[in-house]
Amino acid sequence: MTYYPPKPKPDLPCLLCLHGGGTSAYIFSIQTRRLQKALSEQFRFVFVDAPFEGAAGPGVLPFFEGMGPYRRWIDETGDDQDKVRPLLRKTMAEDGGDFVGVLGFSQGARLALGLLHERQEEKPGAFYEFGFGVFICGTYPPLGLSSTLFPNTPTAMFESQYWEEKHKSILNVPTVHVMGEMDPFLYKSKLLVQCSEPSSATVMEFKMGHHLPVLPADTQRLTNRIIALHENYQRELDVQKGGMVMDLKKGPEQVEVTEISL
Repeated sequence: MTYYPPKPKPDLPCLLCLHGGGTSAYIFSIQTRRLQKALSEQFRFVFVDAPFEGAAGPGVLPFFEGMGPYRRWIDETGDDQDKVRPLLRKTMAEDGGDFVGVLGFSQGARLALGLLHERQEEKPGAFYEFGFGVFICGTYPPLGLSSTLFPNTPTAMFESQYWEEKHKSILNVPTVHVMGEMDPFLYKSKLLVQCSEPSSATVMEFKMGHHLPVLPADTQRLTNRIIALHENYQRELDVQKGGMVMDLKKGPEQVEVTEISL
């Protein structure tokens, strides 16, 4: 199921929102309500349910008691991970919006980083053009759209060298990593940061646990950074579009192309 917050503005660019393990699209829409309000003039948030059911995740109960089924992005057996790709493709196609970024929480951040890396490496089947990523209390390691790209293997995966050994390149897409100083999974968030090129990653640490920012000042800091990421992405698109000027008055065989020095 795809969930939209009340009265979405159809003309705004979209953020694909990936919930944490053991929650749902609806629960994540509640958890992000402060961020949605702060960015209501800049983005439309699109939430999607993960394909696999499971137990409630950390911190979900008792507040979200009875609001299942609770869903996960990882199949416990690892055999059906390929179900994620058609689900996300269908969600984005049916929405029809301009998806400029991806926002993931906890397990959803693992998938978000995997998506950005897959696109960066132009892996077959990458159907999205995200310009930036927002990872909140992300865990480790990254998760891809298929069991073959990022297999769900045992604990050995959680070595800090995993990314470089298995996927020689590092993510250079602009990202922001939000961490909670009191988050029991903080060490995993720090491992996830290591998957990004330092010059392209912004790290924000707040005095909080494994949840989204609650204090207005923290939400505002994150809001400002997301807006800045989007503005930089738009500038890059404008440069790419303006990098080649064609004299349309000439016929198709006589068109002159001028490269603009940037």
